[in-house]
Amino acid sequence: MKQQFLNAKSWEERYRLIIQLGKNLTQPDEQTLAQMQLITGCEAKVWFKINEKNDRTFDFDAFSEARIINGLLWILLQKINGKTAEQLKSFDLTAYFSELGIAQRLSSTRLNGLKQIENLLHRLK
Repeated sequence: MKQQFLNAKSWEERYRLIIQLGKNLTQPDEQTLAQMQLITGCEAKVWFKINEKNDRTFDFDAFSEARIINGLLWILLQKINGKTAEQLKSFDLTAYFSELGIAQRLSSTRLNGLKQIENLLHRLK
């Protein structure tokens, strides 16, 4: 995935790629959404759920009502799913998105909601 972003010649290409990747997230039903945490600070509604597995790693579910945010969430989930709390404590969202060449063009309100998720990851035990 990193290579796809690095190969994109313009921000518009990266933006389209983010939206395409967001289509990998399926919209949860109302019952599932009700079991997820609503994340504040984002332009659009964002839901997030932490699932601790028996091997002390975590998997996460996320969804947003905005297509671009869904793409960013999908990218984030690819990086954080299957990690331990210790690994997640050192995760730096801005550095990761910078590495992909997308952080520079994201509005602070888009990043705020994702930074709230990063804060949740840093508090896992």
